[in-house]
Amino acid sequence: MKKRTWIFAGFLAGLIFFIASWIGGTNFLMGGTIHSGDLINQYISFFASYQHTILHDLSSISFSFSNGLGGNTAGNWGYYLLSPFNFIVLLFPTKFLPQALYTVILLKVMVASASFCWMTKKLHHLADPWAISLAIAYSLSSYVINYIGNLMWLDAIAFLPLLVVFVVQLSKGRFSFPYIWLLAITIVANYYTAYMVCLFLVAFFAYQVYLNTSTLKELIKNSSLFILASLTAGAISGVSIIPTAFNLLENKLNYSLPNPNINFFHIWQELPASVLFSTRSLQLPLRLQLPLCFVGTITLFLAICFFFNGRIALKTRLASLFLCIFTASGLLSEKLYLLWHGGQPPVAFAYRFSFLITFIIAFFASYQLANNISRNNLKISISIFAIFLVIYYFRSSKLLLLNSTDCILVLVFSIISGLLIFIYYKNKINAWIPAIFLIFEIFSSATIFWNNVKQPSVKITDYIAQTQSFINQLPKSAKTDRLAKSFLLNDNCGESYIFNYRGAEVFSSNNDPKISEFYSLLGLPGDGYFYFYFSSTQLTDALFDIKAFITTNRLTGYTEGFKNYGLRNDLANNKIWLKNKQNVAYKCNTFPIAFAGYKANNLRLTANHPLENQTRVLNSLTNSKHTYFSKPITAQVTSDNLITKTSKKQLSYQVKKKATPSSVTFTYTAKPNSVGYIVLDNNQLYNYSKIFKITLNNQLLNINSVTYQPLGISVPKNGKVTLKFQMGERNEKGNLFIPQLYLLNKQSLNKTISYAQKNQLKLSKWTNNQVEGTINIKQGQSLITTIPYTTGWKAFSDGKPVKVGKALNRFIALDLPKGKHKITLKHTMPGLKLGIVISVLGFIVMISEYLIIKKHQKKQL
Repeated sequence: MKKRTWIFAGFLAGLIFFIASWIGGTNFLMGGTIHSGDLINQYISFFASYQHTILHDLSSISFSFSNGLGGNTAGNWGYYLLSPFNFIVLLFPTKFLPQALYTVILLKVMVASASFCWMTKKLHHLADPWAISLAIAYSLSSYVINYIGNLMWLDAIAFLPLLVVFVVQLSKGRFSFPYIWLLAITIVANYYTAYMVCLFLVAFFAYQVYLNTSTLKELIKNSSLFILASLTAGAISGVSIIPTAFNLLENKLNYSLPNPNINFFHIWQELPASVLFSTRSLQLPLRLQLPLCFVGTITLFLAICFFFNGRIALKTRLASLFLCIFTASGLLSEKLYLLWHGGQPPVAFAYRFSFLITFIIAFFASYQLANNISRNNLKISISIFAIFLVIYYFRSSKLLLLNSTDCILVLVFSIISGLLIFIYYKNKINAWIPAIFLIFEIFSSATIFWNNVKQPSVKITDYIAQTQSFINQLPKSAKTDRLAKSFLLNDNCGESYIFNYRGAEVFSSNNDPKISEFYSLLGLPGDGYFYFYFSSTQLTDALFDIKAFITTNRLTGYTEGFKNYGLRNDLANNKIWLKNKQNVAYKCNTFPIAFAGYKANNLRLTANHPLENQTRVLNSLTNSKHTYFSKPITAQVTSDNLITKTSKKQLSYQVKKKATPSSVTFTYTAKPNSVGYIVLDNNQLYNYSKIFKITLNNQLLNINSVTYQPLGISVPKNGKVTLKFQMGERNEKGNLFIPQLYLLNKQSLNKTISYAQKNQLKLSKWTNNQVEGTINIKQGQSLITTIPYTTGWKAFSDGKPVKVGKALNRFIALDLPKGKHKITLKHTMPGLKLGIVISVLGFIVMISEYLIIKKHQKKQL
């Protein structure tokens, strides 16, 4: 163990993580579920795409029609999928992706522990007990325990200690090729946390140069080596960074996110709660979230001792203090907070840079253990630590509404930790005793936290297997175009990745905001990073080429995390592709993916009028003047235990008797066996499950309340449709937009669809990165598609390049002369060629650096 302590530290951290997550219910290998981050509602689908792309279809490496309606995938690769650990995923079948991702997380934790242990041995020559315990504390800090679901952030944590060792070498004038390689890997693995690491490494290098450099010549030389090595690493990573940057400039960086709602004055009053024993849950409002800085009470105590240790040079301690202030500067102001997050405030999971704070606390704890401390300095440190406890009890605990159990645990672990360190420095106990207690505290923190957020296990494996089986049984012709569903597990609208079909939904931070906005205008849930296809109609099915739509009779909650959204009873009379006991796949009549039509770039759509907008879009693209919906049918309003008043389209209500069931019912009389849509106002239905229980003809609804949305209905034989709102306990008064029923004119819709089909692009090839076919264009027409416009597409007509334009200002369109044309659309990842060139140049520079340094060393010999 003396020679390979770091290996032991890695395996021990892995064992502790495995046991704590098993007890806490977050161990996928033992039937648990990780509920932190977006693992189960986003990342599993991305890794399914990773598997499919690497093993089966390289055409989707740059563009994928499983990415919503279709999208550039460079941002997904650069943010989620390029970690070297991810190759492990290729060893698991798709239905076992949760287990694969847990294995990846477990290995990253082990590497983080091993690398920190190796660093403490290399820089501070720590004894085994301390090297192992601090390594475990770092690898299982509150940041890791809370954010394990964001597995793409863990690479930076795993590699940071090694990078620090190599930066120390550079600060002393020794060129480090491992630094170049590892920094390049860190950047490729996840550009976001790599950006934070790079900021920190610049400060850490300045800190080391200040301590280790005595002449201006040395300063210039060592700084040049650091800059040269860092730029070389950045160049080598160009193959990933350049395409990702192109994608971000087109999508993510176009978002205008609200500034963080953080009171930075309160943060410093609450800070003791973030560095002492941690059991807090991320399921708190953003204003109550804290930077996740707990890395063990003993670790914190030792870090305090470092700054009051008179046996360490004052110059060193002052420089270290400035490094700490810089690392924690994101807690000082909004501008510095945004700086650490790359200029954009996090939508959730505040203080994402705080893994650097946990590192710096553990680093200076290690530094302290490499030095002794006087009795007086130890007393001062104890006093400072006591002040932390006082602030915690009289300020932090009240501001954060902490319960007595949390406070007692903090007190117990703090007192025992302080006593153990005091006795240890009195040379009365072996180092293994406080070290083992530190490991026990870290284990306890992880276990308690995971038990606090534990939820019933989600049957992800069973769901994937069952749904995949149904989709596989669909006729081949049902899967040639796009497919959509009314149900999801864990709101994962990337299931098209998992089941490998051309979809109409996405949840990604690299999503095109123009498509989300367009969805919202059409009555489909769309906002910023996501768009769903729940509240669809036969018009949107036609527009987006949804050839098959799958519904289910399984109710929301039949298994943990399952939700049956929206309502597509308007498909009840459609032909059926496939049916079993649980699911029905309906056949939809649609536009082709591309046809000869009209670009409609000047079309104006009005918010909160989804059916009108759908009509305008279809008519504009086909130059039609059809009416697809009847005039609104007004409901007869009845109520129970309510005082109601109707004014124009609004209904105001007030409960008569509290604790008595209250409801309002809208009854519509319509043509029997017809289909139509009732439009609901999302502003009144936000968090509707807490306010209303809504049923349509006694069918319970589950709604994603993002926009005005239509509910598909099938009028029964008696011609009666009833929409009932049952008020919740706290819903004693309010206003309701009176929903109206619109019947679908199927004949008019079929005429418009027939027009598009007669003018379709007759496909000869359709892959993720290429579309080919022939089309006949009439005077004034253009080639219209519902492929989202993005850079990287090139178009050819009869072998000659054609400019790629837009339809509806969002989708690919081509202006073509009258006549018959052979069309080819090809997509290549924007920036990929430039990235490859830069990476190759980076490798050449690195080899040149190696040869020059080797030649210089020979001359010195």
